[in-house]
Amino acid sequence: MTPPTAVQPVVAFVFDSGDDAAFTHSALAAHHPAAGRITLHPGPVTASDTALAHDLLLALEKPAHIPGLFPHGRPPLWEAAAA
Repeated sequence: MTPPTAVQPVVAFVFDSGDDAAFTHSALAAHHPAAGRITLHPGPVTASDTALAHDLLLALEKPAHIPGLFPHGRPPLWEAAAA
């Protein structure tokens, strides 16, 4: 019997420099985490990697607040998003 092979998830990043209302509406309508599709629409306040990881966790419907004390005050949000 052949062991099952792991299926690697496909990740696609779509950037629209025009970012018009129709594109935004279509992208947000496609958001469906249970089907493996998330739409992350960073706002103007997403100016750091930590803020982007926070937004990604929220888009994945995961808790974005990690309680505790962390080195340099930076919670391990990217580690949580990667998990």
